[in-house]
Parts: sequence; structure tokens; C-alpha cells
Amino acid sequence: MSVTDDVVTEAAPRESGVALATEHPAYVAFAEVVAEIIAPRAVEVDVTEVPRSHVEALREVGYFSWPVPAEHGGTPVPAEVKNAADNLLFGADPSTALALTQHAGPIGQILRSRTPAGLALLPALAAGERIGGAGFAQIRHWPHGRSTIATKVEGGYRVDGVVRWLSGWGLVDTAWLGAVDEQHGTYVFGVADLTAPGITATALALAAVAGSRTVTLTLSRYFLPEEFVTEVVDIEEWKALDGTIHPNARGTATAAPQVPSIGAIGLARAALTDALAAFPGHEPLLRLRTELETAAGTPRPEPFWRTQLDDIAVRATSAALVAGGGAGLLTDHIAQVRARAALFLQVRGLSPRVRDARFDQLAGQDTQRPHRDAETTQFV
Repeated sequence: MSVTDDVVTEAAPRESGVALATEHPAYVAFAEVVAEIIAPRAVEVDVTEVPRSHVEALREVGYFSWPVPAEHGGTPVPAEVKNAADNLLFGADPSTALALTQHAGPIGQILRSRTPAGLALLPALAAGERIGGAGFAQIRHWPHGRSTIATKVEGGYRVDGVVRWLSGWGLVDTAWLGAVDEQHGTYVFGVADLTAPGITATALALAAVAGSRTVTLTLSRYFLPEEFVTEVVDIEEWKALDGTIHPNARGTATAAPQVPSIGAIGLARAALTDALAAFPGHEPLLRLRTELETAAGTPRPEPFWRTQLDDIAVRATSAALVAGGGAGLLTDHIAQVRARAALFLQVRGLSPRVRDARFDQLAGQDTQRPHRDAETTQFV
């Protein structure tokens, strides 16, 4: 079964809504590129790096234009279409997915802030002439660990410190950056030009998604101009929602998430497709697929939807390893690439609230309890 088919016919019941998304012309063109160009090189990419030719192939089908409004040069698609496409990419090639699916991050920041300088970047981002990424997870560790520190200076902020994780280095040049203004007790977010002076990168040797070009950045007197500052927010105010909604949805989300976080569904579907190809009609695998599709089509408050789906992804990719036998442990087998990527999901976006929910999930207690430091926070 092809990468294009596994979401539409093998994995997704029509009532889940996924089939409708995968019939969209943009998705169909994207899926062809994934099947013909990206999926065949997934194991190679995992031990090397995402090639620039993958960016060019996705640019040709308009992938980078999807998050950008038409008035700024984009060709927007429904959220369900992009979610289905990103999940397909994760199942086909986790490293490429990690490197490129964060493109929408700085775009969302620009659209929320509406700064003229930021809006002027959107046509280039829509065309894939600039590629977006994200580097703000380090702010969660302050003041107990290294972070990026923002100091107000004339015309903007000076940023110093360490961005612990940034994926897509060498492809990504426009990053959603976060830093801590210690003097004012705020988080400062902005859109950073990674080609500007003051930034050096150190490659990380990852056990999963190793080809994702993930690095640690060291910022030394990096200047973030005021016109590219997208948000300055009280630290405790930001933390009150961290882990319950995507940071770009702050102030707009009033109900359960419209679509699930990307990665887990795509990995699980692809893994189960392979397992069922080896063992057609095997009842335990069919039950696991039903559990996946039920969970994928049943929104829950975050972070519990994320942790539920990530847990299924770990079990589904493990099932594919079992189905593959000893061959699944060979470095040229996609099953172990996906299994390691599913474990990577366990440490992605690890806010305190998400971490607590993961511990509960691992302990068999999916309780949907509030985070202990935010007892009155409503999950939205």
C-alpha cells in the first residue's frame, strides 16, 4: 500500500473526517510528492539530514503557502487539510516533518501581532523563499536552567543565551524566538532572522529524528528589532495556558482543539499499515487501529488529547517492530525509524502540565486533573 493510500483507505474511517481532508486537491498533490520523493528516502534521511531538494519539492506544491492568507500571497487550506498532510509527512519521514512543519510558527506570530515589518515577510514565507521554525521551549526552564534573556535596548531587545532546540538548521532562516525579560517579569516573543549576526549553532546527536537538522543555538548580543517583536506577556499569564493550547492560539481558543497535535496519528497510521500488510486481518492490530481512529476523531481537552495519541503512537510503532521481527532492528528498516520518532513525541513540548499528564498516562491514570500549580486554570 502506498503512503498516499494508507491514510485514505487503510486507516481512516470516513466518519472521522480525515477522508474528506485527504480529498482536497492540495492534499492530493502533497501526498504524491510524499509518496514519490520523500518517503523512499526516509531511512537515508534519518542517518544523514533533510535535503534541500525536499524543500524544493514541497515548495512546488505550495505547502509553505498554506498558513498564509491570500491577501499576503498565500493559498490557505482548511486546518483539517494541513493537519492531515503534516501527519502523513510524519508517518512517511519523521525527520523531514520535524524540520519543516514548524514553518507556520512565525507566520502565526506575525498574523497575531500584525506588525508592518512582519507582514512584509509573509509573501516570502508563502513562496517558500523563507522557511519558518521555532525556538522558544527554553523559556520554560528559567530560572532553574539555561534560557535566552531579553534586555530592552534602544529600538528593540538584545537577546543572549541558549536556544536548546531548533530544527531545520540550514533550511530554516526565520524563527519564532522566545526570551525572558528578567527585569520586567515578561516573556518576549519575536520573529528572528537566523542569518543575522550574533547566532552560532551546535549540531545535536539525537537518538530519534536524527536527520532533522536540530541544533542548539547560542545567541550573543543578538538584536531583535522592535518591529519584529510579536508579543510581550507576563510570565505567569503565559504559564497559566501553557500546555492547554498552542501558543499561537492564545486569546483565540475557547473550546476543545479543532485538530490534534501533529505527529502521533501519522506515525501510528503508517506503522499499523505496515503491520497489517504483514498480518492481514489480525484482530489485535485491528483493535489498535480502531482505538487510534476513535481517539483521533474524539477531541479532548489538552494536554490529554496529545498524551493519549502519543501513547497510541508508541504502541502502534512497537507493534510494527513486532510484525517486522528482527529485520525491524536493522538501521535500514522504517519500523525502527518510526518507533524512535514515537518516543521523541514524549519529550516534545514538555511544559510542566504536559509532563504531569504524561506521567499520569504512563502510570495508567489518565485523570484529566488540573496541573498542581494551576488548580483553577480552565482547560480550553
